[in-house]
Amino acid sequence: MSIATERRAVERHVRKIWDRFVAQDPAGMLKLMHPDCTVWDVFQPDLVTRREMEAYVARDYAQSAARGKLTFRMFDFVTTVWGDAAICRFNSYHRYAPPNAHEGYGRTTCVLRKYPRQGWLVVHVHEGELPTGIPPLKRRPRPKRKTAATHSRRRR
Repeated sequence: MSIATERRAVERHVRKIWDRFVAQDPAGMLKLMHPDCTVWDVFQPDLVTRREMEAYVARDYAQSAARGKLTFRMFDFVTTVWGDAAICRFNSYHRYAPPNAHEGYGRTTCVLRKYPRQGWLVVHVHEGELPTGIPPLKRRPRPKRKTAATHSRRRR
């Protein structure tokens, strides 16, 4: 297969994971991930490993279902393939409708490996919020300059 064909296959595979998430299909999502897959989730502080994966997925689906209908878009893909390894990077937009509305932009990197029997599987996911730029620096208040009057009072 050509690199372009493999790149499209990787992007289709990655899109299927989030399609399964939106469709509330955890078993279908997990089938697209390697059994040893790890995840840095945008809403979780710790690395999710295989040992915690099913519980993590169940919690993630529960919070998603409790929020409201989810709209999820993926765009600006940058995918690189090297033989049986690939990195797929993309930006995303998510919007949960009420009752627990939330929306935002994110960026995600997926690392994949191609296996002889299973084909492409995700071995790592790293999600994060899309930065809005470097935060402004807080200006320190300048110390007040001492005037001649201030100096003369202290000397007295």
